[in-house]
Amino acid sequence: MRRFLLCSILLLPVILLANTWKEGDRVEVLSKDKWFPGIIQEVQEKGFLINFDGYSDSFNEVVDAAKIRAAKPVDGISYIATGLDGGAFRLKGNLKSGKIIRDLKWAERSDIACWPGIRNVEFQGKHLFYWFDLPDHSEAKITVKPLNGKRINLYVYAFDGKSVPPLKYPTRQCDAAHPAWIGQPDFSKPPEPQSLDVVAITTRQMYAIGVAGAKGVEEGDFELTVEVKR
Repeated sequence: MRRFLLCSILLLPVILLANTWKEGDRVEVLSKDKWFPGIIQEVQEKGFLINFDGYSDSFNEVVDAAKIRAAKPVDGISYIATGLDGGAFRLKGNLKSGKIIRDLKWAERSDIACWPGIRNVEFQGKHLFYWFDLPDHSEAKITVKPLNGKRINLYVYAFDGKSVPPLKYPTRQCDAAHPAWIGQPDFSKPPEPQSLDVVAITTRQMYAIGVAGAKGVEEGDFELTVEVKR
């Protein structure tokens, strides 16, 4: 009887841990002494169906809780848990907790192409970074709304799960949103919300969001919205 009670106590944490996982959770899976990041696609009787980062659904695998651990946060970028069912997700932030990127030449490289160099003035303030998972067969509208009169802009790029600007690797997608102008920017105009759209066609995609102040904007409240439609 005593031995049975001891076994039950030892198993309890594992059972509780298994019950905490749900669809849409970011995890890492142990395979051949390595941990691979992914997302829980479905909770099944035999375990958890995992969709691995960078792989199509044909590589999905059912694993048990003993091989799963919580995903580690990525340095310098905050995760937005949008889940798998769509919806609108909002958060508020302030650029004062971000960083200035002194060299913006990476943004105009042909294998990145976020914005042309003549638009650097729109991104010379502080930058804050976020990322999210976009489920397959869905689209998302990302909007940043300045809240206190500061000029705050937006860019989005295909995320590899680890890299934040200044980007040193090619990316298949990078787009920016900022006020339109010819010649010289007019900083006397009131700031407006900036929006970008992204899609995931046949496989889940990871996207990173850069919220950036224009030249001289090193603090300022904003609201960031990610609207996912399936």
